[in-house]
Amino acid sequence: MRILRPGTTGRNSGRERSRLWSASAAFALAASLLAIPLPAAAADVPLAPTNLMSHGKPCVTGDSRPSVLTATPVLAARQQHPTPGKQSLTTFFYWWPLGGTRNETDVLSQASGNPSNVSQAIPAGRLTDGSSYVWQARTFDGTAFGPWSVKCQFTVDLTPPPAPAGVTSSDYPTGGPHGGAGVPGVFEVTAPAEGGGDIAGYEYSFDSGTLGGTFVAARAHDHGATITVAPPHDGSNRLTVWSKDRAGRFSSPFTYSFSVRAPAGPAAEWTFDEAGDAGDRTGHGNTVVLSGGATHTDGRGGVGAALSLDGVSAFAATNGPVRAPNPDTGTMTKVRTDHTFTVTARVKPSAIGGGEVAAVSVDGAVTSAYVLGQSGDRWTFRMAGSDTDAPVSAVVSSDAAATAGKWTHLAGVYDSFTHELRLYVNGVRQSTTATLEGGFRATGPTAIGRAKAAGVATGFLGGAVDDVRVYDYAESDPHLAAFAVPLQPVISFPDGDTVSKGGKLTVRFDARGDENVVRFDYSGGGSNQSVEAIGGSATVTIDARSTGTSVVSAVAVDAAGHRSLEVLASFTVVGVASVSGTVLDLDTFMPVEGATVTMEPGGLSMVTGPDGMYRFDGFPAGSYTLSASKGGACPLSSGSIHVDIPDDAVRRDLPVFPPFDDSGEPTCTPEQGSE
Repeated sequence: MRILRPGTTGRNSGRERSRLWSASAAFALAASLLAIPLPAAAADVPLAPTNLMSHGKPCVTGDSRPSVLTATPVLAARQQHPTPGKQSLTTFFYWWPLGGTRNETDVLSQASGNPSNVSQAIPAGRLTDGSSYVWQARTFDGTAFGPWSVKCQFTVDLTPPPAPAGVTSSDYPTGGPHGGAGVPGVFEVTAPAEGGGDIAGYEYSFDSGTLGGTFVAARAHDHGATITVAPPHDGSNRLTVWSKDRAGRFSSPFTYSFSVRAPAGPAAEWTFDEAGDAGDRTGHGNTVVLSGGATHTDGRGGVGAALSLDGVSAFAATNGPVRAPNPDTGTMTKVRTDHTFTVTARVKPSAIGGGEVAAVSVDGAVTSAYVLGQSGDRWTFRMAGSDTDAPVSAVVSSDAAATAGKWTHLAGVYDSFTHELRLYVNGVRQSTTATLEGGFRATGPTAIGRAKAAGVATGFLGGAVDDVRVYDYAESDPHLAAFAVPLQPVISFPDGDTVSKGGKLTVRFDARGDENVVRFDYSGGGSNQSVEAIGGSATVTIDARSTGTSVVSAVAVDAAGHRSLEVLASFTVVGVASVSGTVLDLDTFMPVEGATVTMEPGGLSMVTGPDGMYRFDGFPAGSYTLSASKGGACPLSSGSIHVDIPDDAVRRDLPVFPPFDDSGEPTCTPEQGSE
């Protein structure tokens, strides 16, 4: 008897099986004539193949049958024999069109050990795109076949689905800008005119035009879909949609372009710069009332004022929900805590540790819908899953520990479509997020400096809070980073703002108490440099290169790399004028020793040495009169010489000569004077 070779396929394998069956019958007849006992029919045959896979997909029949995206799918199974010594097993894979019958033509085989996984790829040209097939397997041990496996089905799908027929939106129609960034809108996807029944759903993404976005299932009745999503930014937006068929193939994209109105800014903003209650700087009328002994203190860097809280009873709150005008209708609308929103605050706690304290919260009936603040040693942003006494909450915490006595900017963002909470500390998005299960629409006031739990006020913050803002959309990362930039530094000149040319100017930079500042970047004296901020300040010297008015510029930089606005300060460089030269005998052109040189105004005077040289320094630029003279029997004089001396070095030689008579002849000579 001849055993099938592994991988034998097609009609030859049918002849092999006929030979095997004939050999098996002959063996059985001989055994009966010779009284040889036959193997146990049920116990000593291969098991039915298991772990059936249609090109990597589980065995399924009916409408849920998988689609394979290739014309040569791999059929796989696990073969096994109950007798461990039966190590030579061969599994046969049969396939036939759905509605047809099993045949001896469409068959593959694979030999291997016991137990083992076996598989074979259907050869090219044997399957038709769009057709469904049934397949089944059984195993031969060289003597007998085991039982058939269960039947599996698959559909060959080699053709991508058609693209969506279109996308429309009444919230964001094409044309002029509508809505706003973070404001949700409904987009209706129309199924393709043909082949809609094979569409499982649609994938969409904004702006990138690449797959990997969000999937939404198709409706059963019209195969279209509804996408509810908030545009990520203002200006031009592109929503790209792909059809996805049941086999997992994607169509070519359909792109819907529309324009989003620029953000209107915060729904409410409080800076606490006025005496008494804090008005809403947006003009939306969301005044916060100071209560429980809340007062005012200096703002960050001494700029403006901030809300001062005692950590016991002091807080401030609106009289009801924060409201802002709808960007399309102008109707005053409540900012909802179950929709996307952003809340920000600048906080300076007097102490860190203990339970949760609130910088900003919103009251529900019995608990806060959200709390932006600090818990333990971390900054936190928490949202309650329900308005109950002990709700399950989602909390995101800061990467680093909070710091007492230091101004820190906090921002919490909730995305109602992903249910994600994000926390920003000093403009930096923290590495962890949290996902809210549930959530609710709070109808109470926004509170600053306290929270609410089990129906009572709690979580009072001790310290100061300033620059609180509430938005009815997800504020962008760049904007949140901009809120955290340091204040402009203060530039001063400890030794005065006037320096002589060529000298050194002393400059001091001060961060105005902002402990987040780590360095100053400055420009002056013809160079750009950086200096570390130690204790919030730094002192440097710069070269005074050119006369006139010059400028020093500086920015403060924090640990996150945020840069303040640039500040400028001017200083004056005065020129260092000088004049020098040689007193020369006009007759001999030799240097004159002992000549007295004077300069007016200023009363400067000196006597020349053997080299006849003179020099005057350190006087203001201007017009001067120089003169040189030497007494004796035959005195020498240069007369008065007028010189314009700029803020630079000037050389002027001074010729001297004896007195002359009316005829122009010298009345004496130096030689005579020396006799």
